[in-house]
Amino acid sequence: MTFHDTSLAPYLLPEGNVHIAFSGGRTSAYMLHQIAEANGGISDRVRVVFANTGREMDGTLDFVQEVSDRWSIPITWVQYSPVKPWYEVVSHNSAARDGEPFKAMILHKRFVPNGRKRICTEQLKVRAAKRMLVSEGWNSWVKALGIRADEPHRHDMPDQPREALWMPLVSANVRRDEVLRFWQRQPFDLAAGTVSNCRQCFQFHRVKLAAQMRADPHDRFPDEMEETGFGTFIDGVPWGQFREKLLAQSDMFEEPDRHPRHRTCGAYEDGECTA
Repeated sequence: MTFHDTSLAPYLLPEGNVHIAFSGGRTSAYMLHQIAEANGGISDRVRVVFANTGREMDGTLDFVQEVSDRWSIPITWVQYSPVKPWYEVVSHNSAARDGEPFKAMILHKRFVPNGRKRICTEQLKVRAAKRMLVSEGWNSWVKALGIRADEPHRHDMPDQPREALWMPLVSANVRRDEVLRFWQRQPFDLAAGTVSNCRQCFQFHRVKLAAQMRADPHDRFPDEMEETGFGTFIDGVPWGQFREKLLAQSDMFEEPDRHPRHRTCGAYEDGECTA
């Protein structure tokens, strides 16, 4: 086809198979929209994959399905399985909602993830998607990540075995404000108050984490995972003790210094959660 819209040039597909990682958030959905616009849809050599951890908010799951329905884009839903082939393909209806894949991964690996070793992202998202693609006969591919130009601390991520990373939003110089303006013009959006990463993720900004704790004080999933005896989410501090200290702070709305563990993880700012 003849390509005239230069604003969409950064979204033209590279050669070969392409995996579009869809986190379930606004930024990666915007990236998906732009790629589809630039290429006249999603071709057979492209797989859009949403990896469900079982700890997503209902609004995130609904948003992923609505993106697929409204834009007529097929999205493959995968989630971790503790038995071979180590993943399963699910749907909006069958996707786990009570942390089952997350718990199964912790029990199988005998390890609770933390800021130094985020095996949750590695196992529940990256490897689950990768194993599905390999099962379809893919040997190598390009992986599109929804990382924006205003996230420079995440631009130097190295390629991974089998996959070369592609960040079209960086090439297009897309920043947060542009993404938000796009969604203001759309007839649908991610539900208010919904974040596109796991509920009570240990990587979250402390203000966001405290808000979730207050909104759902009966969510004891982190406590229950630590009760397995396989570690703690926060630097050796039990989650209950961490929660108590966090909720007692009086300066919750001051921006804390960013910890080094946040440099490559988008969960801190509710962006793409990547290994």
